Amino acid sequence: MKHNVAGGIEPFWKDFPLTDIHDCITPDILHQCYQGVFKHLLKWVQEIVGENELDERFQVLPPTCGVRHFKKGIADFSQVTGTEHKHIARILLASLTGKVDQRGIVACKALLNFIHLAQYPSHDEDTLGYMDLELNVWHKNKAYFVKQQTTKDQINIPKFHSLLHYVNSIKWLGTTDNYNTEAFERFHIDMAKEAWDATNKRDHFPQMTQWLSRQEKISSFDFYRNWINSTSTNQDQHAP
Repeated sequence: MKHNVAGGIEPFWKDFPLTDIHDCITPDILHQCYQGVFKHLLKWVQEIVGENELDERFQVLPPTCGVRHFKKGIADFSQVTGTEHKHIARILLASLTGKVDQRGIVACKALLNFIHLAQYPSHDEDTLGYMDLELNVWHKNKAYFVKQQTTKDQINIPKFHSLLHYVNSIKWLGTTDNYNTEAFERFHIDMAKEAWDATNKRDHFPQMTQWLSRQEKISSFDFYRNWINSTSTNQDQHAP
């Protein structure tokens, strides 16, 4: 087994002449952008602004449709989910005014714009050009966070480096919604966590399997009933 994985003596793709392993690593909006890049950015902003003051700024923002209102702030969160990071990203810039230097705000804005653009369901040369532009703005202004001594690694983080490959990956593999692991995270909740909660936590595997089987049967029956009802309605409408 040791010789068949990348962690062995030689990588398994060594003798594949047409394989570039870097092209096989797809972008991941959830884990690279929100749970990686944005997570680091939020940590740096908290160090500059202060956790308590940033929480206060989140709390005083007026509730907005479609945006979560963090009435207790985020400092006490033990683990922030990808969805929560998305909602924080929508209000972050509004909470930095007057506390973060203009260069820092420009850097944050560029990175948030890049993440947003990377999620477009369709792309052309213009939108891909916007992504390159925003990434260049980020790289020109990211030194602000180094000067603030919020990061000691000079932002030498693999997930930040991965952003350089997004445009080429989109050209090669299509839009990021084709390979975003967020969809599988959703399936994990629906088909694993909820199934686990339905068991008595003992000999759980057959119970989870049975629960999933019942869910599929109920879903199939609902689909059948809806089809019957729609067919009956159409027949009644066309009856003389």
